[in-house]
Amino acid sequence: MYFHIQLIDDPEYPERRARYREAHWEYFESHKDHFVARGATLTDDMETYLSSVIFVEFDDWEAVRYFIDNEPLNQNGVYKKVAISCWHKALERCQIDFPREEGQSYWYIRGFGRPNASSRRDELLELHRNYFSAYDENNFITRGAVLDDAGEKWTGSANLIALPSRAQVDNFMANEPFYMDGLYDRVLIERFKFGGRANQIV
Repeated sequence: MYFHIQLIDDPEYPERRARYREAHWEYFESHKDHFVARGATLTDDMETYLSSVIFVEFDDWEAVRYFIDNEPLNQNGVYKKVAISCWHKALERCQIDFPREEGQSYWYIRGFGRPNASSRRDELLELHRNYFSAYDENNFITRGAVLDDAGEKWTGSANLIALPSRAQVDNFMANEPFYMDGLYDRVLIERFKFGGRANQIV
């Protein structure tokens, strides 16, 4: 099963992230075979950490919860909220395979679907896929639908994408078929930074 996890930082304790970062990296390295993508979200100026976002594969809910419960930043109070969702991996590649360019900007886009929008989403799915396909080769790091706990019903989306500016990512979303049709209650867009140590490709 694939899962998307967002771990939202507690702004009261920003120093804890730096204090336990090495243990965090070591823990993630010991689980590297489970990762599709991982990193942090930040403010647009890249100065303040907002959350960790990860996309992983585990056998079941028990395994992914055990993984998160034992993650060092989570154990040491870095996060105020942890959200785990089933997720559909729509691209074959993983983050480590994405062609990175110096100076490129990366973005986390999390769409929260409206209740009972799943049927309308199915009607628009082909348009949505066609729109996204133009960005698959050079822009999407990973992408996919967020699902209910059974892994069956659409509840939103979680994507990582490379686009040069906030204006361009806003324009990208403004023309996306699900967004245009009002399928989302809200859409969160934050800067994304690849996980791992400096100069490490993960």
